[in-house]
Amino acid sequence: MQFSNINYNLYKSFLVVYETKNISRAAEILYISQPAVSHNIKELEKQLNIQLFYKKSNGMSATSEAEILYKYISSAFNSIWKGELTISDMAGLKTGVVKIGIPSYLTVLFLSDIITEFRAKYPNIKIEIVSKPVPDLINMLQTQNIDLVIDSQPISTDRSKLEIKYLKSFAHCFFTTDKFYTEKPLGIENINNLPLIISSQNAEEIKLLKNSVVGLKLNPIIESWTPESMLKLVREGNGVGFCQEEYIKEDLEKGTLKKLDVLFTLPKLDIYSGYIVDTLAFAPKKFVEFLSSKN
Repeated sequence: MQFSNINYNLYKSFLVVYETKNISRAAEILYISQPAVSHNIKELEKQLNIQLFYKKSNGMSATSEAEILYKYISSAFNSIWKGELTISDMAGLKTGVVKIGIPSYLTVLFLSDIITEFRAKYPNIKIEIVSKPVPDLINMLQTQNIDLVIDSQPISTDRSKLEIKYLKSFAHCFFTTDKFYTEKPLGIENINNLPLIISSQNAEEIKLLKNSVVGLKLNPIIESWTPESMLKLVREGNGVGFCQEEYIKEDLEKGTLKKLDVLFTLPKLDIYSGYIVDTLAFAPKKFVEFLSSKN
C-alpha cells in the first residue's frame, strides 16, 4: 500500500477552498485563520510542484490541475467519513445519513412515499435530497458526495462500475375534466386536435411521448413549466393534460379528473437506481435494501 507524506490538514484546506472559492469562508469553516489557510494552500502547491488556484477579485479560481486533484481527494475524504460512520453504526449508534441524487419531478412522483415509510422504520436516519442534472449527480456519486442516484433512464458511466437496479414503471395517460371528456377511444388525429396542456416540451414524459408515438403532433395551447401548474390548469377546465397516472391517482379516484381512452400505446416511465456497493455506509445500505423491497 502506498502512503502520502503530505499533511492531512493541507488537503482539508484545499478541499474547502476549492468548494467555497474563498479563503475567508474556508477559514470560518475550518476554524483557523485566513493566513493559516493561505499557508496551507501554498505549502501544498510547493509539495506537489503545481499551482492550484488563481487569485481573482471575487475569490479563488481553480486550475485544471486542481480540478483533477479534487476528484481524488474528495473521494478519499468521503471514504474516510463513510468508514467512520459505518463503524459508529456498527457500534450501536442509531444515526446515519442517506444522500440521494434524483431529478426533482421524481421526488414527488416516486420518492416522497418511500421516504415517509423508511423514516417510520428508521426515524433517526437523516435524508438529504440533491436535485441536479443527472450528469452532475453521476459525478457526485463517483466522488462519493451522494450515496445513490435515482433516474428515469438506466444509469451508466464508464468511470466506475455501478450496481444498477430497475425499480418500477409508471403508466402515462391523457386526462381532463368533464368539459373535454369523451368515452369514445381517441386516435392520434383526435389527440392532435385537443387543447393540450403540458408542463414543458423538455419534460421527461413529453420526450417519451414524442419518441414513442409516430404521427402525434404536440402543439400545446399552454406550457406551464411545472407539473403542479399544469395539473391546476387542467383541473380548472382549460384543456387536456398528460402525465404519469400515479401523479393524478387521487383525482381519478374522486372523479374530479377522468382518463381518456386512446387507440395507441402510451410509453411507460421506468425508474432505476444506481450506487457503488463497496462505498455504501450502514444507513444508505439500509435505504437501498428498503427501496428494493418496496419495488
